[in-house]
Amino acid sequence: MKITRQLGWIVVLGWTLLVRAQSPAPAPPPDVAVVVNPANPTNDLSAADLRLMLLGERHFWRGNVQVRLVLRTPGTPEHDPVIMRLLNMSDSDFGRMWKNKEFRGELFGLPEFRSSDSQVFQYVREHPGAIGIVAARSVPMDIKLLRIEGKLPGEPSYPLK
Repeated sequence: MKITRQLGWIVVLGWTLLVRAQSPAPAPPPDVAVVVNPANPTNDLSAADLRLMLLGERHFWRGNVQVRLVLRTPGTPEHDPVIMRLLNMSDSDFGRMWKNKEFRGELFGLPEFRSSDSQVFQYVREHPGAIGIVAARSVPMDIKLLRIEGKLPGEPSYPLK
């Protein structure tokens, strides 16, 4: 009886290990890319300048074109990790910060939110001052991809990894 019980536990343990080994590992978050309208003369942006744009503290590009921020909706891997990494704040803190700025009249415009990368690209195409953050793998040829700190997505030391 004791041997049967021990064998039963061995079978259960073996089955658990087998199921865990066959379970797919969670997918890593995608590399994100910073994109702008093709007419934007900027090719490289510092992480500090991107941070200022996300905080609503940098309002204009060179040439006096208004910055128009367009982001993926909260809860997406193209939104939450970037806000956490660059601003060191949660999405709820990010939203509260923007609402407070709006209440105090400190804004030129609120960020736009889109549910897909293709919707972000459409907004970027239509607005010369637009800047968006999307999955790097989805950037089409007619959208300008910015270097951040001189690096593109996928390169070593890319700051938005």
